[in-house]
Amino acid sequence: MLLSLRHEQRQLHLGVPEARSIAGLAAEWLRRGVTAADLRRALCNGLPPQGVRTAVGFLAHRLKEKLPAAPESVDPPQLPPAPPALIACAGPGEEHLFRPPVPWATTCGPCHREEQRAFWADALGRGDAAPEPPPWRQRFAAFAEGGGVPGVGAEGGAP
Repeated sequence: MLLSLRHEQRQLHLGVPEARSIAGLAAEWLRRGVTAADLRRALCNGLPPQGVRTAVGFLAHRLKEKLPAAPESVDPPQLPPAPPALIACAGPGEEHLFRPPVPWATTCGPCHREEQRAFWADALGRGDAAPEPPPWRQRFAAFAEGGGVPGVGAEGGAP
């Protein structure tokens, strides 16, 4: 990265031995979390208007003086929580174990889906057994013949 600075600022042309002599200072910036692009920006921006006499001296000075603060000590990453314990499925068939996705689950996924299919098949069966209500025209005609709303007296008042 230090050798490529000459492409951005012609005054910052370094030779290989010069770059090696300040490479340790640049590496410290990288150890402190600065990206290579940010380091390049810090070294190339705001050059003196009269120019740079020696690139290696100027860059060494900048690397020392503008060195960012050391990062705070980072806590070690915490391990993810342990998976839930295996429990016996309360569903039908042979006894088998599963890890519940939620604490209140008592059946594994396939057994739960089978219970739901059975429940809804039963609910649909009960719904088919109920008699179909008469069409609205028949209900209206029955209401007109009956002379009022069911549960209301003949005089039209409340019961």
